[in-house]
Amino acid sequence: MTDVLLFGGTTEGRQLAHCLKAQNIPTLVCVATEYGESLLQEGGCLRVHPGRLDEAAMTALMHREQPKLVLDATHPYAAAVSQTVSAACAAAGVPYHRVLRRSAMEDGCVLLRDMKEMIEYLSASEGVIFSSLGSKASRDLCRVRDYQSRLWLRILPTVSSISDCLEAGFPAAHLICMQGPFSRELNAAMFRATGAQILITKESGATGGFPEKVAAARDCGMTVAVLARPQDFPGLTCEAWLQRIKEGNL
Repeated sequence: MTDVLLFGGTTEGRQLAHCLKAQNIPTLVCVATEYGESLLQEGGCLRVHPGRLDEAAMTALMHREQPKLVLDATHPYAAAVSQTVSAACAAAGVPYHRVLRRSAMEDGCVLLRDMKEMIEYLSASEGVIFSSLGSKASRDLCRVRDYQSRLWLRILPTVSSISDCLEAGFPAAHLICMQGPFSRELNAAMFRATGAQILITKESGATGGFPEKVAAARDCGMTVAVLARPQDFPGLTCEAWLQRIKEGNL
């Protein structure tokens, strides 16, 4: 049994896990991958559950662990995951709380509502494209005109990420496998090395290095096209939750 069931895999998830552990609060952290598990220090009151879960598996886990509450610190673009976690909480009768990431949207970016609009925009454009959308986007990005020659993908350094991109038809030479976030200078170096003229990215907030990406793209004279965030659940920021944990106000 545990007091807090935390769905993480993000910077916020790791910060909350560290804080909960420091406060000696029994916590089970759910992460989708072994890579996410490797970034957490299991031990003491902190346990880690790696692997993707569907709604039924989440509900069963909640019934087994009997947490006092669930904290959903998944990525702001993982809308389907948040919906599944929320539904499982409702089925198990456990309070659901969303951990929000502050927006860092900047003026001058091209904001695109969804991947369909992104594909249409890129196919109508000219020039080399640098994507920081992640490997899952490769299944959509292979529909961009001349994608194999125009698109560079920066993805996580995992076997599954690389496999997703190769299976979508991207050449290995156009894959940059690194764990971010990155500095303005390192972003700019990658943009210049690839000859990119368009950056496509998510509005991942300061935590996800969004300001540094935009600043670097502007240094390189690039256009920045941003995939809009999906509608999110109401909730509190990570900073607010960290304060509540430290105050013993969960």
